[in-house]
Amino acid sequence: MARVTKNTPPAPSDAPRAPRRARRASSPKPTSAEIAAEAASIYPDTFDTPPSPDEIAAEAYAIYQSRGGAHGRHEDDWLEAERRLAERRKTSPQR
Repeated sequence: MARVTKNTPPAPSDAPRAPRRARRASSPKPTSAEIAAEAASIYPDTFDTPPSPDEIAAEAYAIYQSRGGAHGRHEDDWLEAERRLAERRKTSPQR
């Protein structure tokens, strides 16, 4: 058996891998609505409570990005995120 050291190059049988960013880009990123729908189907009783600040912040950030990242409307984004999440919880299917 060959001795492997830190400076030993990889064996020729090892196939080169695509960069991490390229591997990640190949799978489509789910939307926040798809994530919420999946979570509601798995954990239906967790939607009886109001959205957490972390959920609101994530939705507000998505709103911020969707309008091009323009600054100065963070309060509007936060309030819109609260409204969207509350509406989503009302319309999410319950078991």
